[in-house]
Amino acid sequence: MLPFLLIGMAAGLASALLAAGVAAGSTLAVPLFYLAPLPVMIAGIAFAPLAALVAVAVGGGGLALIFGTTFLITYLVSLGGPAFGLSYAAMMARQDPAGRDGLVWFPVGGLVLLSAAFSTLAVVIALFAVAGDYDSYRSAVIGAFEALLAGQVMPGAGPQDPTAVGALIARILPGMAAVLTMLSQLVCLYLAGRAALISGRLKRPWPSLSAFRLPPVTSLVLAVAIALAMAGEMVGLSASAAAATLIFAYALAGFAVVHAITLGHAARFLILAGLWLTTAVLGWPVIAMAVLGFIDGMFDFRSRMATGRGPPAANDR
Repeated sequence: MLPFLLIGMAAGLASALLAAGVAAGSTLAVPLFYLAPLPVMIAGIAFAPLAALVAVAVGGGGLALIFGTTFLITYLVSLGGPAFGLSYAAMMARQDPAGRDGLVWFPVGGLVLLSAAFSTLAVVIALFAVAGDYDSYRSAVIGAFEALLAGQVMPGAGPQDPTAVGALIARILPGMAAVLTMLSQLVCLYLAGRAALISGRLKRPWPSLSAFRLPPVTSLVLAVAIALAMAGEMVGLSASAAAATLIFAYALAGFAVVHAITLGHAARFLILAGLWLTTAVLGWPVIAMAVLGFIDGMFDFRSRMATGRGPPAANDR
């Protein structure tokens, strides 16, 4: 147990340092802030859940001592807590003859949805921490946007109606923040898994990411979230964050479809490179991938367009 405690303490200190950099106000510290879950996830996946739990306690406690309870809550809700939850879920397994070695591990689709739930919760808590009602939140975002424009180097270079632009930002900000948080969590989870695999400490087989699927109930939850997002006010903003994360989950499923159906294709590298590069530059292909992922959930393109390979093991999904 002592080695796990020491590993957890080291991971917690590393996570706290990555998170604390953003307090300095440096732009370069923002990417490090989103990498703060990585040490916790490595401790949980490569070693033990106890190590991850100790890492969260040490990281959160250190930040609370230096920056106060506000930073502690932020860390627990958006960084340390989700890191522990995702790493713990990733290493869960149950007995099943259909799985490799008689075990079925927590599915990748479930991890994606769990990250969506963590990200939505973090944004909702942040929303109500900023303001208790929609008008106060909207005014706060518009004021921050106008202050940002006032400090620009070239006066008059901003939009003609900053209030309208600020109001638009206030509307889409929760969804954008939730998707960014979800993306950072999943990237950290992938990196932690690869680190454990390379070091030989990954206990579960590496899943086939191109085979992951979202549960059928996801479409119903997405429909409810979109309907609630139309309500406006704080309920609508909270629902828009949930809807954005679920749409992003379907986009990831769409990318998985493309990866799966191009297996064995001579131009696979060019197709995938072009798709990812176009998405990174333009952004809008994410919507197309979300539609593809949603349709695949109904018609199962990957099975219809299989290249003769056998079905994946139960834990691959």
